[in-house]
Amino acid sequence: MLGRTAIRFVTAADRRELRYGLALLSVLVALAARIAAVLVTDVPLNFPTFFVAVLVAAMVGGLGPGFLALGLSAGIAWRFWMSADGSWLLHTRESVQLGMFVLCGGLIVVLVEAMRIAVRAGLAAEERFRSVQEVSLDAFVILEPVREAGKVVDFRWTYANPMADTMRPMGTSSLVGRRVLDVFPDETGRDMVQRMVRLLENGGPDDIDVRRVIDGEERWIRSSGVRLGGDLAVTFRDVTQERRAAAALRSSEELFRGVANSAPVLIWATSARGQADWFNQAWLNFRGRTLEQELGEGWLSGVHPEDRESGLGAADAAADRREPFNVAFRLRRADGAWRWINSVGAPRFDESGGYRGYIGSCFDFTETVEARKDLEDRVAERTAALQASMAETARAQAALAQAQRLETVGRLTGGVAHDFNNLLTVIVGGLDMILRRPDDTTRVKRLAEAALAAGQRGERLTRQLLAFSRNQELKLEVVDVGALLDQAEPLLRRAAGEAMTLTIRRDDAGVRSRVDAAQFEAALLNLVVNASDATATGGEISIAVEPVTLAAGQVLDTAPGRYVRVAVSDTGAGMPPEVLARVFEPFFTTKEVGKGTGLGLAQVYGFLRQCGGGVSIDSAEGRGTSVALYLPATDAPATFAAARTDANPPGRLEGVRVLLVEDDAAVREIAGGLLRDLGCAVTTAENGVSAIEALEEGAPFDLLMSDIIMPGGVSGVDLARSASAHRPDMAVLLTTGYAGDRMDVAPADLPWPVLRKPFQVDQLAEMASALLADRETAAAGQPGVSAAGDR
Repeated sequence: MLGRTAIRFVTAADRRELRYGLALLSVLVALAARIAAVLVTDVPLNFPTFFVAVLVAAMVGGLGPGFLALGLSAGIAWRFWMSADGSWLLHTRESVQLGMFVLCGGLIVVLVEAMRIAVRAGLAAEERFRSVQEVSLDAFVILEPVREAGKVVDFRWTYANPMADTMRPMGTSSLVGRRVLDVFPDETGRDMVQRMVRLLENGGPDDIDVRRVIDGEERWIRSSGVRLGGDLAVTFRDVTQERRAAAALRSSEELFRGVANSAPVLIWATSARGQADWFNQAWLNFRGRTLEQELGEGWLSGVHPEDRESGLGAADAAADRREPFNVAFRLRRADGAWRWINSVGAPRFDESGGYRGYIGSCFDFTETVEARKDLEDRVAERTAALQASMAETARAQAALAQAQRLETVGRLTGGVAHDFNNLLTVIVGGLDMILRRPDDTTRVKRLAEAALAAGQRGERLTRQLLAFSRNQELKLEVVDVGALLDQAEPLLRRAAGEAMTLTIRRDDAGVRSRVDAAQFEAALLNLVVNASDATATGGEISIAVEPVTLAAGQVLDTAPGRYVRVAVSDTGAGMPPEVLARVFEPFFTTKEVGKGTGLGLAQVYGFLRQCGGGVSIDSAEGRGTSVALYLPATDAPATFAAARTDANPPGRLEGVRVLLVEDDAAVREIAGGLLRDLGCAVTTAENGVSAIEALEEGAPFDLLMSDIIMPGGVSGVDLARSASAHRPDMAVLLTTGYAGDRMDVAPADLPWPVLRKPFQVDQLAEMASALLADRETAAAGQPGVSAAGDR
């Protein structure tokens, strides 16, 4: 220990100044020792003390400081003691001494430097060894034998790393310096001594697992020893937990194999390379093959060729991603039968997260495939029977609907026949009476006015029927509902009567909708008349206009969205539930016979449905009735204009040349007579073909007046298109009783005005005059109002 400390000291000076300073100090100390020796002994000793100085300088500083000390020592000896007579020349004896000193000193410096390099290397190796052992997870010790009478009786620890000290028995502070049998006085110590004696004799190395009892606990130590000179170097590690874990793993594997082999399902496992490395007994029994035959890719021989790509491809893709999978394929059983197998696999990993392969199980669900096919066949059979039953039900429902339609048509026919027979009685009876006494002017005028009024009632009845059937030809335009209500207010107040209070509330900001203004006024007038009839004298009727947003299902048969709500409410007697349920039925009325047709609310319903809106009614006995009309709202600018007030008088048609086209002879005669009464020169044609021939002859005409629906393959629309193309200066006026679905375009969308039958002479004169006036304005190049804008 002292020698190692000295070596460390003399080799510790690494700074240049320190090394050369120590060299100079050693020479000065040697000089002082030489002077002291001469004073005490009176013997001229020149070099012994300087040899020590050179040795110390070389050991501490190396070559440079060593040779410096050698040169200084030689120079001092020569200068002060070897030339005593003052001569610069040395005597032979002194010269030999000086030369031997320099030669021997140089050899000492070189040898000491070699020793210094070796010592430094040894110290570095020892430091590396100690550093490694300080952090090593394995215990390492060096033991020297203890001999008595030349025989090894024990071993003593001369070195033990920190890990070895952690494995010492309790109560032992350190292993270093202690004997084995002192630390382990029991069987464990004796076994250790015997093993190390054998190792010392054989030289080793050995690598064994030995059982040791430390602090009363059994431990297993994995040890490896080797002879190191006269000592022993031993490395060891406590592998007790490893052996226990290995034993537990073996037990777990044995348990797993036992459980897996007794399970009724097919179980398998693969290695990390994807090769099958184990199958349970159920699998082997199912396949009728040995484990060796199935391992690797042997089991693939039993997979149906059609399922290898479709079934196992999904499993391979999942394995590439280390994900669980669930696939189905057919596997050949031991008896040669193909069975459907459902295979479920999951990746397995070790305790460090390393991929170990897959483990999975298989179920024979052949649960199934056959039962599912049988079930599908049964479902198909039941579905066919159900479809046949549904078809029969549909036929029954169609027959019922047809019967209901026939009943409705019967009621409709009866009601229409009743009302029209009444009207025809007035018309036919009046005309018959006129023909009997045509000279009685007063009587003729009275009967003619009655017949005209009956005809107008027939026209209204026809319009009500069309509105109910939703086939009425509407003229849709954007109107400000509030402004339209203001315009109709005088008429509505007259309909309500002076005995009723009529209140109108509307939004000042204005709300707009796309409707037929005339039909809307008629519907509103109908509701006000109904409210007046249902309300006692002094009652109140109110009309409210407001924008609303309807949700789905809020109003029956009405889509969700933005609407203008026009509600007509009264304080009348209200309606019981049984009446309320039938108010929209045609010809259903609670009024007295002769007071109503029962088509009023049906007409309102049909008109609103045609406009894309809806209607709701709220009524209860004793608290009045409220009917709300829902008109589709729009942000488009209003296009509705008031009726023309500057219509030209009938006399303006004097001399107008008219081509009248009408297939009905009676109507042609009446219409021609009306035109002639207005002063027109009339040429008639009974169909479109004859009208085209008349136009091609080049006869001049100012106005073409044609029915829309005519026989012969040329309709009034076709005729109007041809006339407009070849006679752009000629005005066109179309007439119709009802076009229905026999046209490819609605009358409201035609570019020419349509006069609906039956019409009166004033209506004909006003529309014809407006058309001719617009033609004159256009011909003069001045802006005018188109006829289409007044429709």
